[in-house]
Amino acid sequence: MRQDLRWKGLLIFLLVAFFAAILYFNPIRQGLDLKGGIELLLEPDYRVGAAALDRIKAEVSDKLDAAGINPTVKYLGVLDSDRYEGLKYTFANADEVQRALNLKVFPQVYKTDLHGEAVTLNLNPKVDGSTVDLYVQRDPRDFPEDALKQSLAIIDNRISQASSGMAEADVRLDGKGRINVQLPGINSLKEARDLIVATGRLTFRIDNKIVLDGTDLKEVQVGLDNSRSNFGIGGYVINIEFKGKGAKQLAKITGENIGRQMAVYLDEEKLMDPVIRDQLVDGRGQINLGNASKEQVENYAFLMRSGALPISLRVVQSTEVDPTLGKEIIKQSMFAGIVGIALVIGFMILFYGVPGIMADFALVLYAVYVLGVMALFRGVLTLPGVAGLILSVGMAVDANIIIFERIKDELRLGKRLRLAIQAGFDRAFGAILDGNITTLIAAFVLFIFGSGPIQGFAVTLAIGIIISMFTAIFITRFFLEWRIGDDPDRYAKYFGIKEAR
Repeated sequence: MRQDLRWKGLLIFLLVAFFAAILYFNPIRQGLDLKGGIELLLEPDYRVGAAALDRIKAEVSDKLDAAGINPTVKYLGVLDSDRYEGLKYTFANADEVQRALNLKVFPQVYKTDLHGEAVTLNLNPKVDGSTVDLYVQRDPRDFPEDALKQSLAIIDNRISQASSGMAEADVRLDGKGRINVQLPGINSLKEARDLIVATGRLTFRIDNKIVLDGTDLKEVQVGLDNSRSNFGIGGYVINIEFKGKGAKQLAKITGENIGRQMAVYLDEEKLMDPVIRDQLVDGRGQINLGNASKEQVENYAFLMRSGALPISLRVVQSTEVDPTLGKEIIKQSMFAGIVGIALVIGFMILFYGVPGIMADFALVLYAVYVLGVMALFRGVLTLPGVAGLILSVGMAVDANIIIFERIKDELRLGKRLRLAIQAGFDRAFGAILDGNITTLIAAFVLFIFGSGPIQGFAVTLAIGIIISMFTAIFITRFFLEWRIGDDPDRYAKYFGIKEAR
């Protein structure tokens, strides 16, 4: 065997072994329509915590006490992420309720300072006999007009980072001021919630007062604590960098609060509370978590850089989605796919004989490569992805047909078989490349402007096309040159000549 064929064969074998191992140890996940998953419905969370409610409660109670009215007061609603719906007042009777309403003890708008941030609260009392449910919410005008669209983009990017852009997750607005998130391949509600909640609002606080916002955070990276490593202690730290006004604010805050703790919060959950050691004048800083493990530090850094939402979100509905196709339809689809592949294999053998078998074997390797790449990047397989895969198989078969017909053309011009094969591949390359580039452009457009399953179809199609070119031009050529080099007379007849030249 020629030296170049030896290394080509070794490369093909190593790739097959690698992707086969990937598929064995890291199987492809199935999507919502094949295996099910979790669907979440999110909406802006305008509720407030106990601190704001206590301020309202104190002011209202002062007014009621002055009028001789002493209702019992409780938080309204079930505690969820340190937030309540409002306050529940229970009066002695309906007459006391009416007296309180006449006194206008419940303002429609309440302005206060919350964690160092000026906020506007809207109050809406609902009377039911001797009780008043006082609903309290942040004023939506406190937030950017496009806060929901920004949140959607951040969540979409967060999921894409977690799945290398191939999870076929669907994140979209539902037209009612809510965000619909479909996470195929995830069957744990906790896992789904954690994935979304991790994109909460990031704030930095001193004495529970917000002094910095995560929107100005430019970069978050895990690194080694060089200052400690000189003493043989070592350890991992989080290197942060702020931009614009955030960098100036960081310098001001750290300069005024050396020796104090500056806590880092994700929504209302405290992640860490490092001590300010020095003034950070260039927007860069280092968060030291003591003896925390590398995994813990990386997890905190991941949460910090996952994207600061301009508005808090709450899960108002969560649904575990069962497979929509059912086992019987999946079985029928698999049967149809097997029949289609069998027809393709039979067509190649019928028209091209042994070279057709070589092309069919290259297609088998193509399937291993495509599935291996998807498994490597944690892709989720759905029906649109299967459609893209089947379409790319058709493109791969088409490429082999073009190559074989070009070889026949070269033989008709009087070239020897070995030269005809070389010229046939060279001449076919241009046509194959042009056809695949146009399809790749279409896949690119679908990926940019589509979402969810459409993007999954585009990604699968693009991967299939690129790998199909490799298998048709590299692997099929390897098989032909390898076998024909041993016995050209035997294979000449399959290309329309009686003997090799």
